This record gives sequence, structure tokens and C-alpha cells, in this order.
Amino acid sequence: MTLIGLVRHGQTDWNLKNIFQGASDVPLNATGIEQAHHALDSTPPFPWDFVMSSPLIRARQTAEVIADDHQLPYLGAHEGFREVDFGWAEGVPSTEAYKAYPKRDFPGRESINAVLERACAALREISAQHPDGRILVVAHGTLIRYLMSAVAQRAFTSFPNTSLSLLDIAPTLWRVPMIAGFSLRDPFEWRHNEGAIPTIDPTWDAPHGTDPGSLPLAECPALEAYRPSTAPPHDPKESR
Repeated sequence: MTLIGLVRHGQTDWNLKNIFQGASDVPLNATGIEQAHHALDSTPPFPWDFVMSSPLIRARQTAEVIADDHQLPYLGAHEGFREVDFGWAEGVPSTEAYKAYPKRDFPGRESINAVLERACAALREISAQHPDGRILVVAHGTLIRYLMSAVAQRAFTSFPNTSLSLLDIAPTLWRVPMIAGFSLRDPFEWRHNEGAIPTIDPTWDAPHGTDPGSLPLAECPALEAYRPSTAPPHDPKESR
């Protein structure tokens, strides 16, 4: 399996002002840069192989800070991890956008299925290239929430900036042991035919639903289960 760590980017001024951001290329603000420096503080040290990101500047900035702070290679951006294009709502305050379109069916917006199709294709491409990899991907709140909801088959609340979710990827099994920093006692699993695209209920689009912190949580951080064994190799002479 390939382990993907999905990190939401740090804060931007549009996040702070509750403005729909989507595919608009808005940089991190000072708080977002500071958040990026502390993105992995709540998880145990872990041997990630490298960092990738969405091509949008807020994700790239976050990824570059994480890579530099943790001495990890930054392998660049993948278009598949770009945030949802919200069309008409881009640059519009969320209160105004929801008043005009309560179901988030904004004119010109990208469909949920299109987002899941390109994100899953990117994940499968990376997994095929790195079948035993441990890879951090800095992406976006709605895209990550769609992926977690599709695997778990339930709606989730909005994920905080720089929160980390984990996704195990094998050809016919995807597994989520951690969502938005919360290690799950009972990881969600999606078993499927190879190449399938998960789906979510359109009513789950808005960022409300289950708070990941309200789920049954594991006693140990989820990453501990993926840590390479440091035990010395067995010496047959010792058992003689």
C-alpha cells in the first residue's frame, strides 16, 4: 500500500474573511505561513519520503515550508489536487453565496464527480509510481473532504487549515485511519473494483456533517502503525 498524508494548506486572507476561494490563486497570509511551520507538530516524527502539492500558490507555499522544515524533497505540483472551481462564487463572501445559491449549485462550478475523478486519478498515478511510498500531499479543504467523505460514505464538517488526514491506497482497497488530525479506532474502508471512482451524496457538498473528533478515536496516533520496525534482525545463533 501507498500511504498518502493529505494536508490542507495554511490560512489565506480569503479564509479569514470567509470568501469563496476555490481555484482562485490566493497566497498564504502571515498566519498561514506560521501554520505551515507547525503543520506536523501534532503528529509523531515520521519518515515521509517527499512532499507534493496542488499547483495553487497557497498549497505550494505550505508544501515548500513543510519540506524545508523537515528536510524532505519537494517534488512539485500535480493538477489533480487543485481545489474545486466554484465558478460564480469565486471571490464572493460565503454568506452572500449561500443566500443566492443555498445548495452550492453556483453557475459554472466544477461538479463533485469531476473533482473526485481527477483527484483519484492523481492518487492512483502516484501510488503506481511509489507502491510502498509514504507521501505528503498539500491540497485543499473541499477536495480533501470530498475524498474522506467518499471513502467513509458520510458527510464531514470543514477541516482546519494544515490538518492532516491519512489515506492508504491499494488497487482495490482504500483505507482512512485518520481524518483532520483525529486517529480513528475503526478506520473507514472502501473496497472496490480496480479503477473505480467513489461517489458521495450531493447533499454532503456543504461543509457540515460529522465532526471527525466525535468519532471513536484510537488510543495511539495512527502513524505509529506505519512506522518502520527498528528491531534488529533475528540472529539464528541466539536461539541455539
